Amino acid sequence: MADDKPSYLGAAFLNVYNLSLLSGAAVVSWATGNFVLGTVAAGAEALWLLLGPDLAAFRRAVDQGRRREKDAEEAGRLEKMLATLPEREWARAHALDLLRKDISRDMKQNPSFQYLLIQTEVDKLAQLYASFVALGLACFKAETYLGETDERELLREIDQQQNVEKSAKDETVASIARKNMQVLAKRRDTIQEIRNFLARAHGQMTLIENSVRLLRDQVLTMQSPDQLGDQLDDLISGVDSVQSSMRENEALLAKLDIQPVSPIAESTEPAKTGTRVR
Repeated sequence: MADDKPSYLGAAFLNVYNLSLLSGAAVVSWATGNFVLGTVAAGAEALWLLLGPDLAAFRRAVDQGRRREKDAEEAGRLEKMLATLPEREWARAHALDLLRKDISRDMKQNPSFQYLLIQTEVDKLAQLYASFVALGLACFKAETYLGETDERELLREIDQQQNVEKSAKDETVASIARKNMQVLAKRRDTIQEIRNFLARAHGQMTLIENSVRLLRDQVLTMQSPDQLGDQLDDLISGVDSVQSSMRENEALLAKLDIQPVSPIAESTEPAKTGTRVR
């Protein structure tokens, strides 16, 4: 993403040390009337803004600061997601997080790995963990939806509308029944899509857990971080595919504004006076 790359020029100017020195020089210059000092400070500032953003040490410091900010933001986002998970899924995510940290520690202790080369793999592990939590939350939402959905009642409602269409002597009544069937069919199809997503997501989550456990066993004997990276890339590719279908399902639900299926049964008797219709 474009906004992931920091502005080194902006960081060179908008940092507390630079602003303090610049404002201090301006105040002293104004208070003493020594405008030569102000001119020197302005020249030094221009030189710093010209050369500073290209200094390797400065860029490294900016990158590290940006990374700390992003890590803090991601940690906060994950904490909010974890807080909504049921206990079992929270425990699975917590166990995976511990494995991830163990692997990161062991990679740093592996004499065959260079520290600068393993940071990418550490990031991939963090990405996998975040994806696992996101999948767990999506599964929880989908299972909650299905748990509140009476699919048998939905099928009975479809049959009922089919009977109405067949027996209707008025075309308007038949047309309304057909429209009802179309809406109900969309709801039925959506339920099946959600079930398919759940099967894929559950399988992918289990694969992540088993693969990370295997990596935990292997990491101390690996000869290159590339071996770890290839396995992580395969996992991330699989997760991306499942998450794509997750986003499609969420978009579909939002578009149709579907609520859990619980159709009101058609009354066969006229309502009595004074009786509340539920």
